[in-house]
Amino acid sequence: MMKALGLGVLTGVLVATVAASLVFALTDRPAAPAGARAAFLREPSGQAAAPGQSPDATPTGQAAAPGQSPDATPTGRAAAPRRSEDPTPTGRAAAPHQSQDPTPEKADFAGRVTGSGALVALSVREGRAVGYFCDGRREVWMSGDARDNRVTLTAPEGGKALMTADLDEDGATGNLVFGEDAFRFTAPVVERPSGLYRATEQVRGASVVGGWIVLPNGRQVGAVSFGGVEQPAPRLVPGRNVRIDDVTLEPEPVDAFMEELTHG
Repeated sequence: MMKALGLGVLTGVLVATVAASLVFALTDRPAAPAGARAAFLREPSGQAAAPGQSPDATPTGQAAAPGQSPDATPTGRAAAPRRSEDPTPTGRAAAPHQSQDPTPEKADFAGRVTGSGALVALSVREGRAVGYFCDGRREVWMSGDARDNRVTLTAPEGGKALMTADLDEDGATGNLVFGEDAFRFTAPVVERPSGLYRATEQVRGASVVGGWIVLPNGRQVGAVSFGGVEQPAPRLVPGRNVRIDDVTLEPEPVDAFMEELTHG
């Protein structure tokens, strides 16, 4: 009876000792912070998020770069520097704006010389220009450049003539210096059959050159040079040949001789 009582007491002491040890072990272990537990539960991959990091900042589990918005880069890499709207698709700097020359690529002008019975004609083709002055007795051909709505023409070597003119949509206005004389002129825009005509021929070793200016109202003036000696030209009917003395000339519009006078 006594043995049984002692065995029961000993067993009770052992059970109490073991229970006390278990309670001590469980209560002595520090509890994880509530935030960490919450992060653990919310990680899709089952891994706890780094301390101080928003749980869903980087789906791959990598920490976002310092100073970067957590959801800026889905892959967790640092975002590229933000670029301003680039006006050029290639990202290169835009070329400086280049203004275009307002001079017309193709235009014809013809009109009267102020204070004179002479006429003047001017034609522009892609930056080049030819001009002609004639009063029926004297004549001069000129050529030069057309740029920024202005032309500057000179006669061939030895021909003392200079023409300058400003161009606009209505016509050409300018000045002509020929020998010792100076003239001012206004030449409206014209269209064929009005405008400038020229014919050349070689006769018995001499150069024959004819020039005509035809106005829209039918008025015209022209001269023919035989070896450098001028005389009035017969009346021109555009599209037909002209015969003077025993010479037949074939007058042509300006497009046919522009190259010859500007680069010949």
